[in-house]
Amino acid sequence: MMIATLALAAALFGEPQVSWSASQKAYVKGMPFPVKVELAASTSEEVPVWMAEASGFTVNGKPIGKRSTGKLMLAAGAKFSIEFDLGPQLADAAAAGEFKLGFADGKGGADIGVTCWEPAPAGLDFMKMEPADLAKYQVLMNTNRGAMRFEMWPDVAPGHVRNFLDLCYTKFYDSTQFHRVKNDFMIQGGDPNTKSDNQAGWGMGNGPRMLKAEFSKKHHERGVLSMARGGDPDSASCQFFVMTGAAPFLDGKYSTFGKLLDGDETLEAIGNAKGLVGGDGTIRPRDPQKILSAIVIRAPAK
Repeated sequence: MMIATLALAAALFGEPQVSWSASQKAYVKGMPFPVKVELAASTSEEVPVWMAEASGFTVNGKPIGKRSTGKLMLAAGAKFSIEFDLGPQLADAAAAGEFKLGFADGKGGADIGVTCWEPAPAGLDFMKMEPADLAKYQVLMNTNRGAMRFEMWPDVAPGHVRNFLDLCYTKFYDSTQFHRVKNDFMIQGGDPNTKSDNQAGWGMGNGPRMLKAEFSKKHHERGVLSMARGGDPDSASCQFFVMTGAAPFLDGKYSTFGKLLDGDETLEAIGNAKGLVGGDGTIRPRDPQKILSAIVIRAPAK
């Protein structure tokens, strides 16, 4: 699902129609940032070569690279499509914070806002980190339905925060699925078994460690991040859930450890996934609701 879709510019005589799209609205330095460009000619037309290159893109109105000279001929009725990874160029052109990304000096429609995040540096050991230092990090979770950004609550559940950050940092959650959802309850994911097509094992997987319960007075309300577990209070491991509604009957029985900051539309999309309804009223999605990557980022300065 495209999160940012750019409008098609009005066709002008002698100029091609230009459109472009970006699959995400958040960029983490050093990570890929895929975009797609399409040019369509109604008549035989010449266009600058740079409109078929990454340098056709701009950050805050400035080209992200040196633009080539020369012309590209498009035959009448021709359509030209190309995909780029702007990650390397954005690493040099974008600073932390929000920037405006555009294409072809406005011919492809209005610029869009993209937030640039700094990734957590290499070599960290979250399992040994003090709560005050854990609070310096957040998680950006890219899914096939969009992105979600979470703050951590190390003052509430330090053990759960350490575990979650470590699993994200080591790419444990990449390619796992949200296998249990309900639009007025929660979305549950993080099971390594969901990387397999054998659904019989979904919901049964564990991570590298089991966690001691850290129950608190935090309420299970929309956006709250909490940890799934079995009958034993100390059986939480890697599976987590994000609340799509309020569930006070969970309060004091499951360990809350963070909350959604950005991406409510993604939470909504996953929560409304269609599929097989289980005995408890939750749904196993028919189509994959996949975590593409879970990236630990530096929390913005307050």
